[in-house]
Amino acid sequence: MHEMTQRDELAAPAVLCPFAPRISPHADAVQRWSLHWATRHGLLDRPGARQAFARARFANLMARAHPDAGEAELRLATAWLISTFVLDDLLERALVRDPEPARAAVAEVVRLLRDQQPAPILATALGRPLAAALGEVWRRTEPRVGAAWRERFVGHVADYLAGTLWEAGNRAADRPPLLEEYRRMRHHSAATDMFFDLIEPMHGIELPRALLEDPDFDAARRAAGTVIGIFNDLISWPKEAAIGDHHNIVFAMQREHRLSLPDAVAAAVAEHDEHMIEFQVARDRLETRHWDDRAAIIGITDLVHWIRGNLDWSLESGRYSSEDLPAQRRPSG
Repeated sequence: MHEMTQRDELAAPAVLCPFAPRISPHADAVQRWSLHWATRHGLLDRPGARQAFARARFANLMARAHPDAGEAELRLATAWLISTFVLDDLLERALVRDPEPARAAVAEVVRLLRDQQPAPILATALGRPLAAALGEVWRRTEPRVGAAWRERFVGHVADYLAGTLWEAGNRAADRPPLLEEYRRMRHHSAATDMFFDLIEPMHGIELPRALLEDPDFDAARRAAGTVIGIFNDLISWPKEAAIGDHHNIVFAMQREHRLSLPDAVAAAVAEHDEHMIEFQVARDRLETRHWDDRAAIIGITDLVHWIRGNLDWSLESGRYSSEDLPAQRRPSG
């Protein structure tokens, strides 16, 4: 599928990241809690699952994305992250093997969040452990937020699940996506919008309408999500190449523009950096207009934390090989 004979010639690319790293002092405590939580819910019963979970350090990603949140809030965010990873893995395997029950499961997840009551079919579709975990995290989140937030969040969860269905359908058909199609759907499958929404219950705020309706805020969120999605592609393409998965911006650029693998990686880095600059410009304009609104500043600042936190978590997580990890660089001058 890909020119893997060039694999050893590729150095890890340096990506632009001008933000300083931060991490919550609660990270280690939440990591210990998360292992107990995932075990209690039966999410780590597969062979080697506990060891892989400990290496992944999911709590560190949430502790970096929300360094100023309290320990209880970081526990909730980490439970969302774990549940989403487990759901993603289940759907990826199930949709290829038996697509109809998996599609029913997607519909039931959205129904759970919209109706706030799990349907009996949910446990059958997802398995009781994951269904119970999702039900718990939603029950813990729902009292923290209002109706407008719930509607926005559920819509973003539905978008993420639609992206997952799209990817799984392509894998089942061995269909490589076109570049523009991939860019559009990657924004959904990366699940960044739903996790950006969780900034609000993590801090006990709801973003003001003036910020939500600000075009620069939409641009900043979209750019932040794109930066995270491309960075994740830059560190995961060797794994995806090894299993023949087409879903990576590096491969889409390689196919569509007839690039060598090193040139495709370089093109993806350049696109990452363009969106990083776009994010900075939008963020600076937002901070000028909303500097006196605490909720708005938190919502903007945690986007910065998410971008930098995703990078640092990738460097320390056992989910990736150290030789595949891009370095980071600051702007010159």
